[in-house]
Formats: sequence, structure tokens, C-alpha cells
Amino acid sequence: MTSPLLTLPLLLCLGQVSEPTSTNSALQARLSFFASDQDVDTEGSTTSFHAALEGHTPELASGLRAEAALSLFLSNGGNSQTFGLVDNGSTLSLRYRPSNWESQEGVVLAVHPLSTTRLYMGFTYPVTWERKAFSNRASTESALELRLSRRRWEAFAALKSAEVLDSLRLETSRRYALLAGGFVDVTPELRLALKGTVLNRGQVPGVGTLGIEMHVPVRGASLGGAWHHGVPVGNNVDLALYTGDPTFFERFFVPETYPGGFGASVSLEGSLVSQGLQDPEASTFQPKTQTSTAGALEGRVKQGFWRAHALVYLRTPGFIQADVPGIPPFQAFRSSADTQPEVSGTLSSDYHIQDWGLTPGLLLRFTRPASFRQSVLGVPAPDWTTVLLGPNQLSILPEGVEPKTAVTVKATARWDLGAVAGVLAEASFTHDPNRATFENDETGVSRPVLRPANAVGFSVLLQARF
Repeated sequence: MTSPLLTLPLLLCLGQVSEPTSTNSALQARLSFFASDQDVDTEGSTTSFHAALEGHTPELASGLRAEAALSLFLSNGGNSQTFGLVDNGSTLSLRYRPSNWESQEGVVLAVHPLSTTRLYMGFTYPVTWERKAFSNRASTESALELRLSRRRWEAFAALKSAEVLDSLRLETSRRYALLAGGFVDVTPELRLALKGTVLNRGQVPGVGTLGIEMHVPVRGASLGGAWHHGVPVGNNVDLALYTGDPTFFERFFVPETYPGGFGASVSLEGSLVSQGLQDPEASTFQPKTQTSTAGALEGRVKQGFWRAHALVYLRTPGFIQADVPGIPPFQAFRSSADTQPEVSGTLSSDYHIQDWGLTPGLLLRFTRPASFRQSVLGVPAPDWTTVLLGPNQLSILPEGVEPKTAVTVKATARWDLGAVAGVLAEASFTHDPNRATFENDETGVSRPVLRPANAVGFSVLLQARF
């Protein structure tokens, strides 16, 4: 009998290759359109078109089959006259299952030829990291993954690789990143998981041009646990929490089952990452090890057609910048820097109307953003506080202004149109007192000023399946 934990949608899926959808069709296609405008009063709306094609062969030999998943974004790159394709984690794999093994067991050898975002540290977005291992790439980042799955445990190992620019030798060199981990079902309801990584991001560009050799070694680990009881509980309708996940367009329209009865799950995880960066306080160019952390606690409850989700997570500024290390780039925080972690809590609830296939819901989120106080990118005012909204996404507050808690309220809806189409939509109101921009004062000097705190936004995702 398959463990009920296997029904948890990607909660602790350490082998990142997506499991094939149960179907007799050798080919499946999905077309998705996503549009979002987080503030209708300002510019900055985004649209994207996603196409996915998945296929598998008949058995090539006893228990052996080949599979492929093509996942692409159609993008105009800011130019309405020019369009291009961006890979979203396409994979090729061989899957082998001995005849006496269960359906969820097997050995998978997978190739990620163009991007490696499906191989990552951590378990729950947005506290995942190392989706891209090398920030100074001169080529695409590819990976090879090997995964062994048995009824109560799983193990995987993956090797990422890319050509990286070396400003010291004025050439490119191939770099590698190793990820490995596994999980074990301690009981039918309790799963423990562990991941580890080691890599060298390569030469620090700034000091390499001066003839100094200094690399960025990275070590990290992620530990997680999950408990589940009763019927499975799927994902909530919250587009903001999942748009950084490459499986976003695959898993949001996985049919949610409502067999009746009660179901609940709780997951807890933590990540620790250390990397060598340039010490900004040393009189000569010296490395400094910077350690960063993140953690998340998630709970889900289902009773009949009603569901509730809760998520609390914490990310330090260094963790947010882990994949694009340093502010400024490749520099550690000063010892005198006043850094504060991001702390966010989300509570949502929805109800499924079976006759209409409609699931309306409400969501409430409180977020105190990550921040730090030090000289940034040559800004001369040390008493300005910088809010870190995401990797390299900065908002510098006016003098004397401290970061405050942002509040978001959303109305969400999911509409399942049988097995062929689906719609996700949300309308949001956000009060964020940390929004700032730069304007010239009466003397012509550019200084940060606060923007209106309130914003109304809309998002919609449409998907057709063939």
C-alpha cells in the first residue's frame, strides 16, 4: 500500500523530476496564460505565455521507459517586435521499475539540459534556494540527476554544471555543484528529509580584475519533517507564493479530491548556508564567511469541502541574496550592519462548490520585510534603512523611517472546467508602508521619499490541457 505521504503535493519531493500524470495517453500538452498587475495605479503589469509538452514511450525493455517534459515561456524581452523562448526546466529521463516493485518505486536517471531550477535546496517555496547555482554564467546551466525510490525511503544525487566567467584568467572555466539527499518514512504518517550541497561559484569578479584570486565556496544543508493524517490537502490558491516555482503551471491544476472526512498536515523545515565573500572591512582583499538561515512552518486542514492553510516563514537578508551573493555583489555584510530578517505569516481558507467546480477563498498576510542599515552601492547616508524585498530588489527608506509590517488581503477563486481547462483568479489589497522611490529635493539632490502605501492588484491564470 502506498504511503499517504506520497499524496502531499511536492511537499518534500526530493527527486525533483515530476512524476508522470496517470494517463493512457503517450502525449500531454498544457497551454497557460498568466497576467498580473500588483498595483493598477502604476506601471509594471506582467504577462506570460507558457507551453508544456510531456510524453513517454512504451516499455523499451521490461520495466524501462523513456520520458520527456518540454516546458517553455514565450517572452518578448521588453520588445513587442521580438519574441523568444525561455526554458522552464525541461527534462529528459529514463525510468526503470523492476516487475516486483510497487508503482511509485523505481530508478530514474534524468538530464536537465538547459536549466536546473527543478533541483534545489530547501523544500517549501519561498524558502527554497540554489535553483540556479552559478550567477556569473557564460553558458546554460545543466544537470544530471539520479534518484532511487522505494516504498518508505528515497535518495537522490545531482550534479549541476556551467561555464563560468573568470575575470582573473580572462577565460571561462567549468564549475560544478553537488546536491544530494533523501527522505525516510519513519511511520506511515511521519516523514523526515535531509539535503546537502557543496559548490564553488568561481572567481570574485571585482578582485579578479586586480589580479587577486578569491573564490566563493558554498556549503549548505536543509532539514525537514512532515506529518500527515487523513485525506490529502492540496495547495491553496495564492499565486504570489508559488510563481518562483518552476512546477507552478503543472501543480496548480492537479485535481483536488474531496472524498469527505478530515485531513491535516504539518511541515517544518530549516536551511543553513555559508559562503565565502569579500570582507568589506579588511585593509587588503580578504575572504569572509557569511552564514545565513531560513525556516518555514506550514499547516493544512481539510474537512469535507472546506480547507484552511497557514504558512509562517523567516529569511535572513543573506539568505535572500544566497543565489546572487552579496550587497554590493560578492561582498559580505559589514560587522556593524544592522540586519533584520523577513518574517511573514499567511492564513487562508476556501470552500469547494462541487456542482459548479468553483473554489472561492479569502487570504490574509502579514509581512515584516528583511532590512539592513549600512552603506549600499556608494550611498553616503549610513542612517538610511534598506528594505530587501527579494534578490537584488531594494527599497531605500527616507532618513529616520523604520520598516513596518505590510498587510495583504486577497479574494481568490479557482474554477475547474472538467479535465480540459481551469481558471485561477485573485484580487488583492495591500497596505505596504515600506514603498519608496527617489526624487530630487529643492536643492536638486536625489533622496528617497515614501510612495502611497495602498495598492490594489489583480492576477489571473488560464490553462488548457490536451
